[in-house]
Amino acid sequence: MRGPTGDVETMNCDRVTGSRRLTTSSYRRESLAWSVARFALSSGVTALSATGMLAQTASPTRSTGRPITFEDFAAINAVSDPQISPDGQRVLYAVRTTDLAGNARTTVTYVVPLQGGTPTQFPDDTTMAAEARWSPTGQMVAYIAHGQLSVVGQDGAGRRQLTTLSGDATGPQWSPDGSRIAFTSSVYPDCADDPCNVARAATAKLNPVKAHIADHLMFRHWNVWDVGTRSHLFVVAASGGTPVDLIAGAQYDVPPPPFAGSEAYAWAPASDELAYTAKDQGAADAWSTDLNVYTVPASGGRSTVITAANRGGDQNPVYSPDGRFIAYASQTRPGLESDRWRLMFFDRRTHQPREVLPTWDRNADGYLFTPDGRAVVVSTTDAGREKFYRVPIANGAATARPALLVGDHNNSAPAVAAGSRLTTARTGAAFVWMRDATEAPAEVYAASLTGTSVADVRQLTHVNDRLVGELRLNPAEDFWYRGADGDSVQGFIVKPPQWEPGKRFPAVLLIHGGPEGAFLDNWHSRWNYQMFAAPGFAVIVINPRGSTGYGQKFVDGVMKDWGGKVYTDLMDGVDAALVRAPWIDPARLGAAGGSYGGYMVNWIAGHSDRFKALVSHAGPFNLENMDAATEELWFPEAEYGGPYWDSTAMATQYRRFSPHLFASHFATPTLVLNGELDYRVPYTEGISMFTALQRQGIPSRLVVFPDEGHWIGKPQNQRLWWSEVQGWLEKYLHTADAKAQG
Repeated sequence: MRGPTGDVETMNCDRVTGSRRLTTSSYRRESLAWSVARFALSSGVTALSATGMLAQTASPTRSTGRPITFEDFAAINAVSDPQISPDGQRVLYAVRTTDLAGNARTTVTYVVPLQGGTPTQFPDDTTMAAEARWSPTGQMVAYIAHGQLSVVGQDGAGRRQLTTLSGDATGPQWSPDGSRIAFTSSVYPDCADDPCNVARAATAKLNPVKAHIADHLMFRHWNVWDVGTRSHLFVVAASGGTPVDLIAGAQYDVPPPPFAGSEAYAWAPASDELAYTAKDQGAADAWSTDLNVYTVPASGGRSTVITAANRGGDQNPVYSPDGRFIAYASQTRPGLESDRWRLMFFDRRTHQPREVLPTWDRNADGYLFTPDGRAVVVSTTDAGREKFYRVPIANGAATARPALLVGDHNNSAPAVAAGSRLTTARTGAAFVWMRDATEAPAEVYAASLTGTSVADVRQLTHVNDRLVGELRLNPAEDFWYRGADGDSVQGFIVKPPQWEPGKRFPAVLLIHGGPEGAFLDNWHSRWNYQMFAAPGFAVIVINPRGSTGYGQKFVDGVMKDWGGKVYTDLMDGVDAALVRAPWIDPARLGAAGGSYGGYMVNWIAGHSDRFKALVSHAGPFNLENMDAATEELWFPEAEYGGPYWDSTAMATQYRRFSPHLFASHFATPTLVLNGELDYRVPYTEGISMFTALQRQGIPSRLVVFPDEGHWIGKPQNQRLWWSEVQGWLEKYLHTADAKAQG
C-alpha cells in the first residue's frame, strides 16, 4: 500500500500477533456529519442522515416470515427484459424459472397490459420464447425459440420461423421500417454458407483427437476454448428468405464476448445502415481493450470504423431519432477496462466525435434517447444503486447537467414507447424498467416519462410477491465512514431474519470482485445477501476504493495497491459497522469474497486473525502465476503495472501484494471454492491456497466444480455451493470459541 511509510505490514497489521489492530479508529472521535456532508458535496448524493447514517430508501425491518432456504432462492423467478409496445399499451417481459430436479433453467415470455391486468404467456402457453421484440408498428413480434428466430402476430397468430442456422440465432432487432431483422449467429469465418458450417462442425465432432493447438494468445476466454467460430451480424427479411452475413469473413465477433448482447449493434433510423461493436486487434486481442464502433450498409458491404482515433474501448452504438448522431460509450485510457465510460456523440455529417458530459464523474453504463430526441436517459451506478438520469440535448450537446430521474432502490433495463409523445405529466411517454432491492427480487415497473421527470410510478408485475411474502427479508441499511484517504466510504448492513432487540449475532463481511465493481442494493443472483443472512448472520457489505459509483478517482484507488488502502477501507468499515450495529458480536466475524474478493480473503488470511472463518471463491493466490495463466492480459498488466518480468512491477506489486508470500501467517479456517472451467482465475490458484493451508494444519476445505467457470451457475451446483458456504460459516461462527471447533 502506498503511504507515508510504504510499509504495508506496519501500516495494516501487527506482525507480532498477526491481528488487525482494533484500537478506536479516528472516525469514531470525529463528527459523523463531516464524512456525510463531504461525500454529499463531492458526488451530489443527498438525503443522508448524519446521525443514523441511513439512506431514506431503507425500508422497515420485516417482523414476520421465515428465513429463506436454498429451495426458496431457486424458486424465485428471474424477471427481466421489459419491452414496451410502440403505442405504449402492452409490455413483453421474460421470466426464467429453475428446475432443481432437472438441473436446468427455462425462460418464457409474457405480455401484460401497461395499465395492469392478468399476464399471459406469449405467443402461447407451449412456446418457450425469449428476447421478444415488438416490430415498429407493434403488429408483429420477433423472438428466439429453440435457438432460432421466429416472428408472430401481436395476437400470437401467423407464426413463421425465419432461420434454421447451425450456429443458432440470438439478439433480434427490427429495422425501423419493419422490413428486416438483425441478429447474430455463430459461423466459421471462412465458410461461405451454412452447409459449410455444418460440415466443419461435424468434422470436429467426429475427430477422436481433441487437442487444442494455438499460435497466438486469447486461445481461450472466460470458460471456453477458441474452436475457430465467430459470432457474426446477420440481417433477414421479416417475410423470410436467406439471411445475409453483413461481416462475412470477419475474424472478429459481433457482439464481443463474453457478455455483450444486442446492445452492441443498432439500426439507423433510415434502415439503410447498422452500427456495431467489435474488437479487431489481431494478436493484441489478449492485451488490448481497443473495442471500436463500425458502420455497415444494411444490404452488406464494407464496414467502416468510426472510432479508430481512440485507443481505449468504444462500444454500444445508439442512433439519435433524427439520424444525425450515433451515441456510444468510450474509454480514453488504453488497456484499462475500468476507465470511465464517457457518453459520446458521433456526428454523421462532420464525422467528428464529441463528449456529451465531460465533467460528469460517472459511467454511461446505458443510454436511450427520448422519442422526441430532446433528451437522453442515462443509466449509471451511484452510491450503491443503479439510477437513471435525464440529460437534455440540443444540437448534439448537453444543455444542462444530468438530473436524477429514477433513484429509489436499484434500477435497470429502461425502455420507452417509441410511438408515444412527450407532452404533459398526465400524458407522458410510457416508460418501463426493472427494479429490485436487497429484500425484493426484480419486477417490472412502469411510469409516465414527462419532459423532466417520471410520474405515476407503479409496480407492473408481481411474479414473486407470494413467495417473498412468506419470507423474512430485511433491507440494506446504508452507513458511511471515513476511509483510508480520509474520504467517505459506503457500506450496507443487512440484519439476519432472526434479529430482535437485545440479542447479539455473528456477522459475515462480503467483499466484491472486480476489483473495479460494486455491491449494490439489489437481489443478487449468486452472492445473495439474504442467503448469507439466513443462518442467523448479520451481513456487512462494503464498497471500498475500487468500487464504481463514487467517482473515477475512487475507482482508480485500487490499481497497483491491491492489498493496501482497500484492505484498510474494509477493516475500518467493519469497525464502523460494529459501532453502527452494536448488536453484532465482534468475536464472531467471518469474511467471504469471490474473484478479487477471493484475493482479498486470501490477503486477509495472511494479515489478520480477527475473523473466525473465511470463504475464498476463485481468488488469486500467486500473482505471478495468475498473470501467466489468465486470458485477458490487459487486466493484470494494468492492475500490477506490467507483466511479471517487468522489474519495477515485480518489486512494487507482484512481490508485495501476492497472498502466497504471507502464507506462513495463515491461521484462520478457510473454505476454498473454484470452477475448473475458470480461465479468468485458473482453479489452480485455489488448489495452491488449499495446499498452503493443509500443509500448515489449518482447518480448510476445497470444493472444485469441474463443469463450472468463474461463476457457479447450474442449479444443483449452486445448491452444493450454498450448503458448503453456509455450513462452513455456521461451524465457526455459531460458537463463541471458534478455535474449539478444530
